[in-house]
Amino acid sequence: MALIAVFVYLLFSVLGLGLIHISGIYGKFGRHKKNMTLLEYSAENGIKQGYGSLAERILGREEPEVLTEAGFTLLRLDAEAGGLGLAEEALGTAFPLVIEETAGDQIWRSSIHLSLAPFSPRNEFLLAEFKGVIAAEGELRGIAVRKKASLEVSLTILAGHVPLTYFPFLIAGDTTPEERQNYRQDPNIIFLPPEKNGVSPRLSFTGAAALPRDADPLLKKALRIEVLTPGKLTRAELRSALGLEMVDEPVPESVYLVHNDTGLGGIYVQGDLDEMVLAIDSGFQVISFRRGGDIWLLRFSPAQNTTVFISPSATQTFDRLPLGMIMVNGSIRSLGGGIMNASGAAELKKDEAIPSILQGVSLSIVSADQVTLSSHLIQQGVKWLDGIPYLKGPASPLIIYANGRDFVENTEKAGRILIDPNAPQEMKVQAALTATDALELGGNRRTLVLAGGLQAGGLDMNGNSLKILPDERLLENRLAPQNSPLTSVPVLQILSLRPVQWNEY
Repeated sequence: MALIAVFVYLLFSVLGLGLIHISGIYGKFGRHKKNMTLLEYSAENGIKQGYGSLAERILGREEPEVLTEAGFTLLRLDAEAGGLGLAEEALGTAFPLVIEETAGDQIWRSSIHLSLAPFSPRNEFLLAEFKGVIAAEGELRGIAVRKKASLEVSLTILAGHVPLTYFPFLIAGDTTPEERQNYRQDPNIIFLPPEKNGVSPRLSFTGAAALPRDADPLLKKALRIEVLTPGKLTRAELRSALGLEMVDEPVPESVYLVHNDTGLGGIYVQGDLDEMVLAIDSGFQVISFRRGGDIWLLRFSPAQNTTVFISPSATQTFDRLPLGMIMVNGSIRSLGGGIMNASGAAELKKDEAIPSILQGVSLSIVSADQVTLSSHLIQQGVKWLDGIPYLKGPASPLIIYANGRDFVENTEKAGRILIDPNAPQEMKVQAALTATDALELGGNRRTLVLAGGLQAGGLDMNGNSLKILPDERLLENRLAPQNSPLTSVPVLQILSLRPVQWNEY
């Protein structure tokens, strides 16, 4: 019995000591796991603090920043040499940027490094992408081990005479701080959430001088006249480009398809239009122009490389495509999407949202006077779910620009875009709207869903709602939109900040 008792005592002693030893091991393992978790949190905090610092600097600046011509030239030269001047000017800090912070026993540090990716400079502006790395290191007091992580980011910056299409919402007028705050706090102005852009879209403000009042560059391009031709377009030059006698007399009021030996240009309209309808018909983009009892019809198919222009007096067919530019030296009293009826005419449709812009077709509609939008304008192939468009594929923006000045005589016009009071209750428009005067929403208790952007001298809501979804495809294509009006003064604008890849070490 004594031997058995000694054996049992020895057995339980060994088991007890083993359990005590195992408990110590598990305690050390638990402390190690806790420390490693805290180290991971510290490194993650460093990443978040670095990214948050960039985002705060962007949100804290008044955009866009207006530059002088000399200032833009210096930034251009620095960027062409691979410098970081654009980013440092836009964010208000030098790089690399080092940040350190502590909380209890946790310490994290982050350093932000930028490098300028290769880019193709343009005459009027720069579209530059900076590749950034936020390198973070986390540590605990009394612990020798450190945790490292990094986040690769992309920062895109615009500078110069920038295409207005890039601005989701720009008010260019002499606004007071109180008026700007009222715009920002207006519950009827709603930004729909972006899918990929790391910086949420917001209101931007500039002086009235930022909106261009001269459509001459766009007009010369539509007329296939050398854009760099100095001076204002004269009556004789305009008549010559339209195939009319080159005399100093006003152009007869009509609709002209510009064409010469070098190819097709755009459409030029002299005088007011009662109605312009966009429609799709068997792979053709159709644009109908009505003035009084006369109707002109433009049909073109990118797939078939064919253009047909039907006027009240003749029908012309071309085995080439026109420029997607429509210059109206007057007002457009009704513009919208529709269908082709049984008689072969384009008919405006207000009761349902029918795609009226052929997929892949880019159009710029420029009016010297007021433009009234009467129905939906929707691109083919874009799905609308719960009133929100899901934009996929290459960007092909529709640009509607109310210039506010006669193209030739240079006299003042309205420069206003009006949403027809009799338009659909919830009107869907996929376009960039630019009005040198203002955008006015007619009627009451109506909603304009704008997939694109708005740049205007002012905004008359009249108690209605405006929902804006920026076209983020412009960020992915890395190509500037064609035939967009440019800011008349150089500006500096941060286009996007996006996380690319998270790495841990």
